[in-house]
Amino acid sequence: MQGISNGSTPADPAVVTRALTRKFGGFFALQDVNLEVPAGALLGLLGPNGSGKTTLLSILAGFISPTSGSFRLLGMPDHRQALTRTGSLISRPLLWPHLSCRDNLRCILGMLGLDSGRSSVDSLLAQVGLEGNSASRKFSQCSTGMKQRLGIATALVGDPDLLLLDEPTTGLDPEGMVEIRDLVRTLGREGGRTVIMSSHLLHEVELTCDSYAIIHKGNLVDQGDISDTEAVAAVVRIETTDNATALNCLKRNEWSVQSVSGESEIAESLLVEATPGREWEVARDLAREGIYPLSMGPVARNPGAGSLEQKYLAAVGRAGHPEEDPR
Repeated sequence: MQGISNGSTPADPAVVTRALTRKFGGFFALQDVNLEVPAGALLGLLGPNGSGKTTLLSILAGFISPTSGSFRLLGMPDHRQALTRTGSLISRPLLWPHLSCRDNLRCILGMLGLDSGRSSVDSLLAQVGLEGNSASRKFSQCSTGMKQRLGIATALVGDPDLLLLDEPTTGLDPEGMVEIRDLVRTLGREGGRTVIMSSHLLHEVELTCDSYAIIHKGNLVDQGDISDTEAVAAVVRIETTDNATALNCLKRNEWSVQSVSGESEIAESLLVEATPGREWEVARDLAREGIYPLSMGPVARNPGAGSLEQKYLAAVGRAGHPEEDPR
């Protein structure tokens, strides 16, 4: 494996790849990928299934070697040394099904020669929201969301500086997706770690990350800051058991909402602007005051020219027609 050998400085990026390439037979899973991830960033690695996201993360995590090119993690020329400061969850967590969440972690810590005492294990479980009875549940009896949380806990063993997560919300219900997104943000921003999270869902990256990189057919076709993209507005039309009270309730909860009146000037429905992927929170806030939807559905989703969706489509379009790429 090739490592970037020049000396590091405190300002070094957390991840640097240069012409990173991986072939499987005659197929290029990655080709000449030049990626730079600043220390402390929360990067969303975007691309459809089969684009090369998992291959890239697997190389960085030490599971496979590149065919050619070089890379460096955490400013360390020795990749093995850098891996001691790197945690990863690639694909689904594979743990002992007959052991509890707590005992699974205890075994992993023990195998690594780390403190496997009750306080150390419970501290890891608390970081991912698996306290109390959840810690004693057998892995085979855990929900998909709980399994993902435990998988992330295993990635946090040793308190890593770099966290690599491969599609951590895949297979979860909407509430579980929100919980894992919130957890990833907390681990990155409050924990001071660099996090790379792959996803094929644009809104997942918009809601979770502060920067993005787009991989298409093994090529890095665009990267930038989420703050440089325009938010995508989603408008939800909702009819409730009491529209007038619902209108006041939503305004108190700081939703952007307006009423749509019929001929009698009584509100027939409400239009609420919500973040894509979090529309369910509208119904949640209403239910807390005993108001329930009779119908609820999207009205519009209007991406601006500078939205992440538009940047993604443009980057993929350029990659499909390189002769038209102005760069």
